[in-house]
Amino acid sequence: MESLKNYKKELLEMYLEMHWRQWSALGVQSHIPQSNFQIDIEALLISTFQIAPRDKRLFYAMLEWLESNRNFVSVSRVKSVLKTLKTESEGKSYCRDTNLLIQILKEGSFKPPMLEENIDHQYSEILDEYSGRGVVQRIPFNNTQLVQLKLRGIFGVNARADIILYLLSERKQNANKIAKEIYYDQKIVHRVLKNWEMSDFVRGEKSGNEILYSLNRQSIPGDLKNIKNREFINHPFLYFVLGRIISIFHTPEFNKDPYLISSRLRSLYRDITNIFNLINLKLEKEVNFPGDELFYYLRKKLPKLFNII
Repeated sequence: MESLKNYKKELLEMYLEMHWRQWSALGVQSHIPQSNFQIDIEALLISTFQIAPRDKRLFYAMLEWLESNRNFVSVSRVKSVLKTLKTESEGKSYCRDTNLLIQILKEGSFKPPMLEENIDHQYSEILDEYSGRGVVQRIPFNNTQLVQLKLRGIFGVNARADIILYLLSERKQNANKIAKEIYYDQKIVHRVLKNWEMSDFVRGEKSGNEILYSLNRQSIPGDLKNIKNREFINHPFLYFVLGRIISIFHTPEFNKDPYLISSRLRSLYRDITNIFNLINLKLEKEVNFPGDELFYYLRKKLPKLFNII
């Protein structure tokens, strides 16, 4: 059987390749094929920042992409995602040095001394060595994976683009749940939907005590008629869970013991099951795998998850 040490290494490599595939679809030159998975730029930025100490080239590609395309990123949404997913992960916060990430996303704040003092030394060393390598090309907006950025090019970098992205998946949902799924303020989402309902761009359907909103396909402007979105996926949550899985396998206190790894994975199993469901993969019930059997079950399943994104 494959050794645990080799498995951890291979899983991390899959995780890093997953990020490279996404950046490749965004116009970063790479030998790794483009992802066919829908891209959420804020989720990808947070996750890439988090994994940066394990792949400097990946982090540098992100920084170079930002130099040309920062105007397509919502810093306020990044803050909302970080606030929402503030849950502690294996003794460490979901995203280390969040203030540094926010600084990096703002105009002209890449290199020390532009950045604040007392930042994580791993990041300061990486940033000290950064220089653009000319690996970023123009964003290929016609890629079907980049619906979010295409919509932002039409509606601007605000809640409107992400509301449209959500509704293009043919969902009907109330304003509160839409806001929660797309990480925008509920009042803003409610106001936008009400205005769109008045202009007949969306339909509001009363269901019990709530109003469910959906796109009025007949009122969609010409530029949007050919834009399609697959099933909506909560990418920040997806990346959050994937990051926690990697953390479990690479935390020294327990990452050499299948039983302890199983225990940690068991506490996360509901979330793991949810993200498998998001991409139409199924897991058996946790109770079917007592003790360290859960580790041996998931070690076969996790590569499928990482390779499909």
